[in-house]
Amino acid sequence: MHDLDPIELSRQLKKPTGKLGNQVGKKLNESNRELYKQAWEMVDFSSVQQILEIGFGNGKHLSQYFELNPDITVTGIDFSGEMCKEARDFHPELVEEAKLHIHCADSSSMPVIDHSHDFVIGLNILYFWDPPGLHLKEIARVLKPQGKLLLGYRPRQAVEHLAFTKQNFILYEPEELEDLLSNCGFSIISHQQNRYAKQAADGTEVEVTDICLMAEPA
Repeated sequence: MHDLDPIELSRQLKKPTGKLGNQVGKKLNESNRELYKQAWEMVDFSSVQQILEIGFGNGKHLSQYFELNPDITVTGIDFSGEMCKEARDFHPELVEEAKLHIHCADSSSMPVIDHSHDFVIGLNILYFWDPPGLHLKEIARVLKPQGKLLLGYRPRQAVEHLAFTKQNFILYEPEELEDLLSNCGFSIISHQQNRYAKQAADGTEVEVTDICLMAEPA
């Protein structure tokens, strides 16, 4: 992947496709590990019954939700057919028991009933929402009253120098994202920031800034 053309890498990060997409999915498991850890520490899973994750990659991590609370139900939304297949293949028993529901769909139009989920989580996916308002409106629709949205992302200044972010990515600084959420009817509850060194998807050594932001419909 280090030698992959930046434009193709950008396409694959947006929507993993084919054999290369499966490789990207595996790489994302590693790349997003710290961001998931940070996000999950912000959620009181004991009070969560229904959780929805948008853009779950290959979904290998989805079983970990049940380690945090064995009684929850998890819904996954991803518009990559390859990623949905991998998620189902990783967790056939959870799917069979109807604890895990996988939908191959775009998050601007989710096959999910109104006001049905306590939490919606999306990590490193908001860059690909164009226009973002459609996706945020849909998230507000599926959240229960007092439901929460948790977004994890890397701010513009931390990733804009990477070649693969020049295509397909809409980048935000924290104040820009907070303004966007406010304009789309969300109130900010909290945010946390974490910095550390790692390799980017193209092999570049970078200092990573992960930000997790929690909000709720106003």
